[in-house]
Amino acid sequence: MVQKAGRPRNADLDVALIRATEELILDKGFGALSVEAITAKAGTTRPAFYRRFAGIPELVLALMLEHFRIDLDVEFDTGNLPADLEAIQRDQVALFEDPLVKSSFAGFLNSLHDNEQLRWAFLEKFFAPRRAGVATIIRRAENRGEIPEYADVEWICDLITGPLIMRILLPGLLPLDEKLISNTVASALSALGYRSS
Repeated sequence: MVQKAGRPRNADLDVALIRATEELILDKGFGALSVEAITAKAGTTRPAFYRRFAGIPELVLALMLEHFRIDLDVEFDTGNLPADLEAIQRDQVALFEDPLVKSSFAGFLNSLHDNEQLRWAFLEKFFAPRRAGVATIIRRAENRGEIPEYADVEWICDLITGPLIMRILLPGLLPLDEKLISNTVASALSALGYRSS
């Protein structure tokens, strides 16, 4: 017997839920998100929400992936390592300064603690492509002879991103400014053993 296909998923409703979530975050912050508020703004129901998303954090991840998916390898190839790293840091500052990220990142990260599947999805879909892009940039620098081979890419990714995340998560610290960009790039270059030609 051939099973009948279920009702096709309404892509417009997916978009409406994502847009409603975005508007609520920008207007009231991550803490204002609830299934009731999102579905009311999107003009739909709780069952329709849960047919699409396991919960609010999964919906927020879909929103972030829609807005901030990136291919670092394509965007950052200036021909030298310092300029590539500076370009990465300027892009990361723009990411973390975006109102959507500033209003939701702390709350979203907190939701990852008890959700292993969501944590894996966030790391694989949001951070892994960025870290892979950094790896490609570093390997190009190795091939150009700018740095010794076999750099610790994971450490460099932590080194350039960690200070930015700390500053957006801890109120009262210094802003994401030019000095931070310069200092993180200089730290990464030193850790990589950069040799200018």
